[in-house]
Amino acid sequence: MLDKFESMIYNGSTMSALKRLPTYVLLAERIKAEWISRPDVKIGDRLPTQFELQKMLGVSRPTIAKAIALLEAEGLVESRQGSGVYLRSAPTTTTRTRLISFIAPRSNASLVLRAYYGIERRARQRGYQLLMASSEDDVRHEEELVEQHLQAGAQGVILYPVTRFRSQLSQDYLLRRWREVPIVLFDIGYEEWQRPMVLFDNYRLGYEMTQALLAHGRRRIAFLHLNADCLHRSIHERREGWLSAMQDAGIAVPPSYLNWIDFTDRLHMLSSSIAEEIAVRLMQLSPQPDALIAWEDNTAVPIIRALQKIGVNVPEQVCVVGFDDLETSRFFQPAFPTSQPDFARLGEIAVEVLDEWLSGRQSTPRTYILSVPVLWREPRTLRHAAHKKRGRSDGS
Repeated sequence: MLDKFESMIYNGSTMSALKRLPTYVLLAERIKAEWISRPDVKIGDRLPTQFELQKMLGVSRPTIAKAIALLEAEGLVESRQGSGVYLRSAPTTTTRTRLISFIAPRSNASLVLRAYYGIERRARQRGYQLLMASSEDDVRHEEELVEQHLQAGAQGVILYPVTRFRSQLSQDYLLRRWREVPIVLFDIGYEEWQRPMVLFDNYRLGYEMTQALLAHGRRRIAFLHLNADCLHRSIHERREGWLSAMQDAGIAVPPSYLNWIDFTDRLHMLSSSIAEEIAVRLMQLSPQPDALIAWEDNTAVPIIRALQKIGVNVPEQVCVVGFDDLETSRFFQPAFPTSQPDFARLGEIAVEVLDEWLSGRQSTPRTYILSVPVLWREPRTLRHAAHKKRGRSDGS
């Protein structure tokens, strides 16, 4: 059923064309026509409030907010906190706003916000306005958002894709739709899609994290596995790096360490019960591990708590490492090693790649890889003990 606004605008010969556009895009056009493009308006004029627009047009507040955000992305209006929305410039028929899109699984996630900072900054420098939306980890919604943003005028898309399963890949919309549109894959991507990709070097990161554990005396290093059908590229590449580093160090990985646990999906925040199951099964491995490489910081934290709950000393007995230097881990005790991916820089590179495609300087999909340093963190007690040990060996 159409809401009041849609029923007013879907009429006459324009109905079939307009009906393909999202409601918030139609609303943005209505606001342009009635409040921005009038000959008597001036730069700095205040638009009706969202409440006033809701009463006049009969649309929901979220739809109004999305329409205002689109007008802001086009550079036509600006929102002033606590004051309202003001006309910034008038639309012209001779120029077209250069829009690009950023779609991510969870718009409020820490890593996505870091990426947005770099994408927005470089987009502004290159003369683009930015649309952003969250797919909420839903592939179908991701496809809908790509379509909506392209209809709204986005010339290209930076896509942080939802993790696919192997069974989905052959039927994925990115194989058949918008082949002529530059869609740059961000952080996760698959060669089958034949799209430009900007990725982190997770193989090297897994290798160097394992090397760091070996340098700190760990020899029985386990890896938290993920089901092979869940195509989370970052995790699988870190696993390959772990295996290579162990092999190059001449340390055989015990058969019991291979696929000792098998998740069918990536769990961003482990429940306490699942973390306890992981802890118990980890300590049942033979030989008993002295280190565990977890998927990320948000998996390392609950596993450390679960190990402590069953009486394991962390990190003295088992050193657990994570990735991504997430805020939740920075003040967690005991401190644990992690990595420092520069998502802002990766976002800047994504805009640069997209700009090359839009300007015609690039037409062949390439993969751009950014290295990630290991951040070795450990509890103060261990650092103090290591310092005293070095002091005694120096004769001090």
